[in-house]
Amino acid sequence: MKRSNLKVAIVTDSLLKMAGGSKVLECFAQIFPNADIYTLFAPVVHKRKGLLSKDILSHKIYTSKLNSIPFVHKANLYRYTLHKWPSHIERFDLSDYDLVISSSWAVSHGVITSIDTKHYAYIHTPMRYIWDMYGIYFDNKFPQIVYKVASNFLRIWDVSASRRPDIVISNSNFVSKRIQKYWKRKTNYIVYPPVEKYTGEILKDREEYFVSGAPFEPNKGGEFLLECAKEIGFELMIIGSGGNEKSLKRRYGKYQNIHFLGWVSEEEKWEIFSKAKGYIVPGVEEFGIFPVEAMSCGTPVLAYSEGGTLETVKDTIGGMFFRKRDIGSFREAFDIFCNKKWDYHKVAKSVENINDSNRFKEEIKKIFVDNDINI
Repeated sequence: MKRSNLKVAIVTDSLLKMAGGSKVLECFAQIFPNADIYTLFAPVVHKRKGLLSKDILSHKIYTSKLNSIPFVHKANLYRYTLHKWPSHIERFDLSDYDLVISSSWAVSHGVITSIDTKHYAYIHTPMRYIWDMYGIYFDNKFPQIVYKVASNFLRIWDVSASRRPDIVISNSNFVSKRIQKYWKRKTNYIVYPPVEKYTGEILKDREEYFVSGAPFEPNKGGEFLLECAKEIGFELMIIGSGGNEKSLKRRYGKYQNIHFLGWVSEEEKWEIFSKAKGYIVPGVEEFGIFPVEAMSCGTPVLAYSEGGTLETVKDTIGGMFFRKRDIGSFREAFDIFCNKKWDYHKVAKSVENINDSNRFKEEIKKIFVDNDINI
């Protein structure tokens, strides 16, 4: 496929906000500035409020019919349509494209392409809520009836759909293992997602608070973290938003040491991270962009010892781990963490080699070139 005029489509599950997955898609959009973008959900309001980057909005964006359901973007109602996602992702007509790139955390790797089309899938994770984290999502009263009816079908579909991409790129070794276990497919490449790092001064004097980023999904462990903050009494700043945010705010917003800051600007985020005593990861991250951003500020990380943070947090240098998600185990690690004299410059240096957007794009371009696709 050594042509300079490739017709390219980029597919993703949703474009609801500039989260980690959207940062990856933004890089793909920059590599292929003339590509069309397909997604199940993308509110028109984004164009007015600037909730997506200019690089994404400069492309023609096609959405599924699910996107027109009244109020589907509000209060996470789109999740109740989960059982319809596979059929709607398959309805996108991609037959005229030479190259399709999917950025998938749910179903977009399952698009159907023509026999001559090359399909490269960047996998953030196989659908966590139908595989190993199925029970966690049920325990948190996620749309249970929908899940119970659809989960068996979704597992069968997911394994079948995983055979459709020609090349699979995983965002971490942890996700690569999940792909092997649940899809019985080997990952062709592992490329860490882009993380824009802090460029300001590494502060020696820290304030007496800890921070965590959007731990509102069931796998993120937000309820556990808030219970720890309530019991131990440390000052906790929560930034960002997510699925269980409202219910957790109702239960824990009354405690004076717990602060829900909601959405913050990039400038505010760096100020909060750079002054914090530590960053806490209470759940299982497939990669974990927030913790890497925090470490780039010199802020050490206290993380649950599972998932992608095991690849990015160098133990006793960039942070440390607690082994069990119970308050006793957390308290023990927390006390050690607080009493350790961290070298903030070493913390920042420990993540220097993790991809920024330029390095991410170079690694992706190399994969295309190595497979005879001209950029």
